[in-house]
Amino acid sequence: MAVQTETKPDQPAAKSTASDLESPFQIDELFFSRTDDRGVIQSFNDVFVRIAEYSEKDLRGAPHKIIRHPDMPKGLFWLIWDTLKAGKPISGYVKNRAKSGKYYWVYAIIAPVQGGYLSVRLKPTSPTLAVVSDLYRTLLQQERDDSLSPEESASVLLDAIRAKGFADYTDFQAHALVTEFRAREKQMPRPPLAALTSAINVSDAQHVIADRIASVTQELHQATIYTLNMKLQATKLGRDRAAIDAIANNYDLILQDIMSGMDRLNSIMSDAVDSNFKQSKDSQFLLCASGIMTEVVQAFSTGRGSSSETERARETELLRDLLGSYVKKSNDAVEIVVDECRQVLNRMDTLRQVLLGLSAVRISLRVETQRLGERARGLDSLIANIDESHRIIHDHFEQIFETASHMQSAIDPN
Repeated sequence: MAVQTETKPDQPAAKSTASDLESPFQIDELFFSRTDDRGVIQSFNDVFVRIAEYSEKDLRGAPHKIIRHPDMPKGLFWLIWDTLKAGKPISGYVKNRAKSGKYYWVYAIIAPVQGGYLSVRLKPTSPTLAVVSDLYRTLLQQERDDSLSPEESASVLLDAIRAKGFADYTDFQAHALVTEFRAREKQMPRPPLAALTSAINVSDAQHVIADRIASVTQELHQATIYTLNMKLQATKLGRDRAAIDAIANNYDLILQDIMSGMDRLNSIMSDAVDSNFKQSKDSQFLLCASGIMTEVVQAFSTGRGSSSETERARETELLRDLLGSYVKKSNDAVEIVVDECRQVLNRMDTLRQVLLGLSAVRISLRVETQRLGERARGLDSLIANIDESHRIIHDHFEQIFETASHMQSAIDPN
């Protein structure tokens, strides 16, 4: 699949009663095609030829929209074109039409390459396809009812994607590709891609850490209220208040120390949280894309679909160059997360030590309360609250440390 072109008139698909039939292909088969910057087909593999049901002669030099299905909303193609013009890859679900009129769904990964665009397509098998199919059907009807321009339709599509809980299309396409890749892995006679499993585990760990940091911050604010209550209780002790005041002040100082440390920890995670964990999602997207691209390179370098060995070698080189860029970008994304892990672990080492100081102050409070006896009765329930708050903070700290350790081990075993 590539962008629309007006350089050649459409070649009409044959009218056929086959329009409700699917042009089948296998889960292990991958489409490949390359167009120039106008969307005119330059090269392809034999899978594309067979499923599209056109001859190689008919495909070469034809606009890629020769296989466009009328069920597809224009908004998606506007979004694809807009993204490719910005020099960025994009992926998505596309329903195509074979020459006989049969349809076939693909999940396409499209990227700019020298002189045009390269598209690799796989067979979608996850439940996401049904959701997207319904979305496209609704959008297509709205295009017709409201006479939407392609750009207006793209805006409606993006709104619908955000309504389903995604930050933007980049967020959605990362989810969709990973979902399709993993669904495909389950049906292939080979082990799962270990790097992808690690990347997904890292993403899950990042969410856990971010949630725990938020919980600790909330609990620390509650603990400051306990400190204030401790000082208020001390005012009722008359001349015996000095020791409780001193303990409350020490407790407050250590809490402030921990809160400062949490602020620094928050700053480490802020880029990930603010960008909706973009680095992790980019890494997963690129790992899947590189996995698919590796298969295409292997198949295309030995298959047919090019007119000469020279052309096959050129196309294989283009595929390998794109594969190399995916791998490099994925590694760069992983390195950012590795650095984040190290910073989190270093900060947590310090915070755990500070929390030990808070434990010492709590013990001092309990000792002083016992010494005061009946005069300190009002402090009993407060001590219970402080103990529970400390337990919660301690448990969150340990979870953050353990999760960050596992995350670093997953992506940086050295």
